[in-house]
Amino acid sequence: MLLSVIIPIYKVEKYIIECLESVCSQLIDGVEVILVNDGTPDESMLIAKNYITEQYAYLNGQFIFVDQENMGLSGARNTGIQCAQGEYLMFLDSDDILEESFFTKIKCVLDSNKLDIIQFKAFRFHDNPSVKMDFMVNSPFEKMYIIDEDVVKFVFNCSNWFAWLRVYKKDLFKEQSFPLRKLYEDAYTIPFIFLKAKTIYFINECLLGYRFNEEGITAKITDKSIEDLKDVSELFVKSIPTCKYFSLSLISISQYYITQSLKFEGFSKALSRWSALKRQIVQSDFDQNMLMNKGNKLFYQYGVFFLVLEYCLRKIKVKK
Repeated sequence: MLLSVIIPIYKVEKYIIECLESVCSQLIDGVEVILVNDGTPDESMLIAKNYITEQYAYLNGQFIFVDQENMGLSGARNTGIQCAQGEYLMFLDSDDILEESFFTKIKCVLDSNKLDIIQFKAFRFHDNPSVKMDFMVNSPFEKMYIIDEDVVKFVFNCSNWFAWLRVYKKDLFKEQSFPLRKLYEDAYTIPFIFLKAKTIYFINECLLGYRFNEEGITAKITDKSIEDLKDVSELFVKSIPTCKYFSLSLISISQYYITQSLKFEGFSKALSRWSALKRQIVQSDFDQNMLMNKGNKLFYQYGVFFLVLEYCLRKIKVKK
């Protein structure tokens, strides 16, 4: 088995057929698909099973169906990893889709190279996947690279830690799993998986469609989502001695954390949160001279005041 595709299932009746169609319509030999029913309270898993049986019965042998009590997205992914027989893993959220020829392109790369990671691009869409928004920059690298300082610097500066953005050698997850009951679990996990890897192959092409789902678990701001973002930011601060380029991702995630706080909790609380976090950053090995993005530099210098100014300027631009 070359590749295991892990798809958690939870309250996706509206999207699961579109997701599965994007998989089944191009599935090739050597690929298994693991559907993990994470205790969904609706008919999502039944819809998935019926769809595969009725529309793609000849592919039944390539599907594995797993039922478990609700453990969250992290728990479902961890279960999928444990069940996987593939040499490589990938994660596909059940409201997202694969582009045509995804599997043949990935297989071609894996057949020709000994790799730890393949990284591609994704587009964002709402309800219509034909209306694509490319929201990721092209890598300055193409094809296979030994992961050196330049590669690490680029990946950490982009701070795109989505688990579904890459194909991974399964061995990379031997001593690493997704944290249970945490939002933004990708940021807790993928940077450390990446640092274990020795080789990477970049594909400067959108191979996956990421749906902006207003009902998704990270679409709504809550007390928990803010606290989990705080924990990720603090984890990155503590990880700087391990890899200095955590400084780049730290400011990106911190800016998102404080922006969410500003929207949900107001100026005073956001200011208090940034003051507390910045004290930790200043006392760490963080090097602000490493910052590459203008927005990150301004946020680090001016904090919440920069976010407020940025918001006001956007409002003025919209009115014009």
